Parts: sequence; C-alpha cells; structure tokens
Amino acid sequence: PAAAFAPGDPLAPQQWYLSQDHAFDAWATPPTSLAPVKVGIVDSGVDCSLPDFAGRLLAEKSFVGGDPCTDTEGHGTVVAGEIAANLDTTGIVGIAYTSQLLVAKVVRADGTLPLKAEAEAIRWLADEGARVINLSLGGVRDPAQPSRDTFSQLEANAVAYANGKGAVLVAAVGNSDEAYATPWPYASYPAALPHVIGVSALTQSGNVPDFSDRDPVFNDLAAPGVDIFSTFPLALTAQSPGCTPQGYTSCGTDEYRHAEGTSFAAPQV
Repeated sequence: PAAAFAPGDPLAPQQWYLSQDHAFDAWATPPTSLAPVKVGIVDSGVDCSLPDFAGRLLAEKSFVGGDPCTDTEGHGTVVAGEIAANLDTTGIVGIAYTSQLLVAKVVRADGTLPLKAEAEAIRWLADEGARVINLSLGGVRDPAQPSRDTFSQLEANAVAYANGKGAVLVAAVGNSDEAYATPWPYASYPAALPHVIGVSALTQSGNVPDFSDRDPVFNDLAAPGVDIFSTFPLALTAQSPGCTPQGYTSCGTDEYRHAEGTSFAAPQV
C-alpha cells in the first residue's frame, strides 16, 4: 500500500474516519497541484470565523434571512469541517482541504427548512459553478403510504437543474429517528432523486447503525457516520466555557458531542 501522509493538524488524530476513508492514501506527501474545487453546502450556515476555514470560503448566501456565517444549529459547521478544514498546524483537516466552499444557508432560526429555500439554494450553487453540492438533509420517502411521502417537484427540478450544469449532488439517505420505524427501508429525498448519490452511515467497526436508512436502490455509498469529530460554532461551544478545545464538536451541545447521522457520512463522500 502507498505510504499515506499524516496531516500535521493537531486534532486530526481525533478524526477516526480519515483512516477508515483512506482519505490521504494516494500520496506519500501532500500534493501541491490540487485544483480548488468549488463545493456547495446546503445547510444551517457555517461559522465563518473559525481558523480552520481561513481561505476556504468563496461565497455565502442565506435563503432564510439572517447571516449565512452564523450557524445557530451547528449542523452546517460540522459538515463544512469534514469537507474543507485546512491542512495546516491548526485544528482538524478536511478530506478536500483545498476546496472552495459556497455556503447556502437554508435553515431558519427555529430549525425548520423551507423547501423553497433549499431549491433556490441548489440553483444558486449551480449558477455559481459548484462542482459538488452536499445535501445533508432529507424528507421521508414512503412508497407504501403515499400520503406521508414528501416528494417535491420543486426540489426535483432544482436537482435536475444542478445536474444539468455538471454538478455532482451528494445527499444523506436519512435517519430512521426522523421516519416512522427503525430501521427505515427507504432513502429520503433528495437522496432518492435521479442524479443524486445517496449516502448511508457506518460505525467504527464497519457495521450499519440502526439509525441509517436502508434502500436497495437509492443507497449508493456508505461512509463513517458515528462519533464524528469536526468543527462547531464558537458561539455554541462557549456555552461550555471550561471545555477545550473551543470550536469543535467535543465541546458542542449534547446532540453533537458525539455527532452521528447520515448527515455526517455524506460530506466525506
């Protein structure tokens, strides 16, 4: 096997998923000629002030009002760190550490996510030239009971538009705690739409956790999705002032201290 380089970021050893993904196995030393790929994140915003994102942020826009660089949930900041945290001597490292992030905020302050905002965000990212769009979000799909199926033509049209512009769309297949039974046998939308790579979760031992939705058709790939260590908004980690390191999930709110979900598998893909 190739001698993978070891990132010098001091918190990288806490990112167990990097070795599981063989993230850097292609190179013995960090390559110097990687093109900065534009990656769109449709999520709750990103804490743009974190040192891990210095030089990684290309554009930010909110589709629900407020500041796209304020992430009151934390979700989007976790995703962004997995993708794009700098390869340097600070904090963690992202798998695509030379990427340029396009941040589309679609989650309201109350935690709701309007479909219209998501669709507008996908189109904006496609127009901005995003080569990859990460969608760590989803609505329940239930072909057995159409009355509770959340298919949206608006969402499907936006996905088709982005695909037509050449973007690769990646989405979480969904978590069963947001469905009607565990395990849930259907991938969520937009993971179940054409042109979208649907991603499920794995545990550290390589098993499929109960929460990860199953789907024989639309579950395309799997990636680590439990105990994910990543960046987290400083405003939220400041609620635990005695905790270090600030700005990371280990000092985050209860839900994110050992972040898990297909949401956090998708950005690795």
